[in-house]
Amino acid sequence: MSKKKRLVKKEEIIEPIITFGMKQHLKYLVGLSVIAKIALFIITVFIIGSTVDMYQSSYYYDHFVAIFHGDYPYINNYYEYPILSFIPVVVAWIPSVIFNSVFVYMVVFVALLIIADCVTTMCVYLIARKIWNDSKTAFTAAIIYLTAISAMYFVMTENSTFASCLLMIGLTMVLYGKDFIHSKINVYFVLICGYFVKVFPIIVLPFVILYNSRSTSLKQEIISSLKIIIPVSFILTLPIIIFNPASVLKTLLPARMDIGYFPETIIWTLHVWIHDILHFSSISIDNVLMFVYACMIIGFLLLFYTACKYKKQEPVMLIKFITCAIMILVLAYKVRSPGYIIWFTPFICILIADNIYKIGLFYIVQILAYIEFPLTFWILWTNVEYTNPIYSTNWYLALLLFTAEFLLLVVLSWLAIEPVKIYNIVFKSD
Repeated sequence: MSKKKRLVKKEEIIEPIITFGMKQHLKYLVGLSVIAKIALFIITVFIIGSTVDMYQSSYYYDHFVAIFHGDYPYINNYYEYPILSFIPVVVAWIPSVIFNSVFVYMVVFVALLIIADCVTTMCVYLIARKIWNDSKTAFTAAIIYLTAISAMYFVMTENSTFASCLLMIGLTMVLYGKDFIHSKINVYFVLICGYFVKVFPIIVLPFVILYNSRSTSLKQEIISSLKIIIPVSFILTLPIIIFNPASVLKTLLPARMDIGYFPETIIWTLHVWIHDILHFSSISIDNVLMFVYACMIIGFLLLFYTACKYKKQEPVMLIKFITCAIMILVLAYKVRSPGYIIWFTPFICILIADNIYKIGLFYIVQILAYIEFPLTFWILWTNVEYTNPIYSTNWYLALLLFTAEFLLLVVLSWLAIEPVKIYNIVFKSD
């Protein structure tokens, strides 16, 4: 008996969390990730003749620099993102001051985005390794991610890259447990920091709490999470509460119901088909919004009920629940940016890495998203309208582009998440 115990202890000491082979894979992936982004930049700018959109990085820079002119974010200068979104801006701003060059700011900011995405790539590998228990499949998942053409484009331009990085770090911590991070409280700290960069990581918290509660208790896990979430949230929200309390909800819970409709959404696309193609003129876009939002609410309720019903602690189920939640939000929300593709791409890559047909469909979706932006922006559509007269050739092309992209994205999400399989596991396994 004592010999067996000693052998078990010996194996535990010998078996590292990240093996030498995994470390080699991670090194290769970081290098390939950087090379892929440089290649995409060259192809986009010099071969296709398009541009790399730097609007967001300029937006952050302008709002930060405005502080020195007496225009303060959240107070007298509207700023729509949470407070930690300024951290990479400040880091990139310092060398730009030293060299007295806005161009230096842009270069450093993009470099920070690329570094953050390299971390995300490593997390994709580690999470996939945990789920598939196979280094080859994990490496495939990471390769799929770093060659996802549309996501790759946006990680070089969008602040969502930093939030996605923190989200993936947090989930890696969850799946690798205490031996990897020493304390689960760190997970909640990382996730809430991701929320204060860009709000979407908050959507994973209920599923992480449920997942962790399977080895403790739901009450204990809720208390553990709140011990870190409440003080961090209070500290990061306090300046806004003091100076402009009216902007707190608008910044941290951006419903965006007060702005117009975006052409690059399912809501707009459905309305065009119903109103302009099928000629049901009595159905307004507001009616379509209410229908889509009703579907979204029902979808979230069913998802949360299923997650609560599932009592096991399986990493793949956690990733599927999170992927489903993000996809419901991205597809049904009134506001959509093409850059939201950053939010779900890592998870889709993890879930489809074992199937060549799903991988093929994934790349088709990525190519369509890349055509959507930057290639056809201003040519076929803008943030407020299709740019060509109704029923013209380019008008139809815009409609068909968004229709194909959304349909294939729904199919890809279905194949990745496998809701029928989840239903059978959760409700019929007993």
